[in-house]
Amino acid sequence: MSESHWRMELNNYLQANGGARQLRWEVVSYGPPHQVTWQAVAFINGVEYARAMGSRQNVTMEEAARQTLSILYNNGPRYY
Repeated sequence: MSESHWRMELNNYLQANGGARQLRWEVVSYGPPHQVTWQAVAFINGVEYARAMGSRQNVTMEEAARQTLSILYNNGPRYY
């Protein structure tokens, strides 16, 4: 199984573009312990960029980071 490193890539992107300290995560879980669902939301400068849901916290955060990077790459660099 290959490991994804979207959060690390997102942090590197933001550091290169002056926004490393602007990233904030909101991570919550729902449901019973044997069937938990995680939701991760990535905010930059208080603006929601991506939201993901899944059964594992790390995987869910990686997906939200991947979505955020996709948006940032498609819109070009911003200086935060």
